[in-house]
Amino acid sequence: MHLKAIIKSIAGGASSAHAYIVEGKAGSAREEFIKRLSMGLECRCADISERPCGRCDACRQVAANSSMDIVRMQMSGKNGYRTEDANAFSSRLDMGAYGRYLIGIIDDADSLSETVQNKLLKTLEEPRPDVIMLLGTSNPDHLLSTVRSRCSTIRLQAAEEDEDETESEKTEALKAAAAMLGGEGAFCEFREAMEKCIKTRSDALQLIDHAEEGFRARMKSGDMPAAMADRLELCEKARADIERDMDRNKALKRLRLELTGH
Repeated sequence: MHLKAIIKSIAGGASSAHAYIVEGKAGSAREEFIKRLSMGLECRCADISERPCGRCDACRQVAANSSMDIVRMQMSGKNGYRTEDANAFSSRLDMGAYGRYLIGIIDDADSLSETVQNKLLKTLEEPRPDVIMLLGTSNPDHLLSTVRSRCSTIRLQAAEEDEDETESEKTEALKAAAAMLGGEGAFCEFREAMEKCIKTRSDALQLIDHAEEGFRARMKSGDMPAAMADRLELCEKARADIERDMDRNKALKRLRLELTGH
């Protein structure tokens, strides 16, 4: 299951878990995954499949580490977390969220002592309905069975590989549709390609991005620069329409007709 599917499962109510072990090698990759997952959960975009949108205030606040709804357990000990760290963490989670969720993050949960883990059990067993906990660990076996039994596990490597493969396939499909948008193939072929790869507003905007890349490359090489400039202007008009919530399929079909002159 890749990132967007995980977000949809949690935000859409398909997952009943309120705590997740994010299993993966310690470092920037795990930190980035937790941040993107947090962005997706806090995202205010109405379409769950587009979360994280990266544009709303909630997404920007999480990305900038300024969200009031992201709470990290602080480590006051030289070699690990102390019971007072767990108490302060649990007390903040009891206060509830300002936005969609209050997300409690424990980095390097491997270093939690048995005493500290037991301190967290009540929070894991009886959380507020708007609280989600994320425990980052490279070795979940270091966690007590009572903790593991109260969490669902996201294995980071599998999630990343699945997401990378899915995103690569989608990118290639969008690039092919972008070539058709510029005039390759018949209109019916473009329509079929669009129906297969355009599922969200973000997909539509990415399709326009790829089309614009091609037009800019042609302009730079001296291939009908004036005509390419006109095409870029049409693309920007279609982008603005989609961002103003115009039906994305209608906007793209109209753009194809405008770009090809019929």
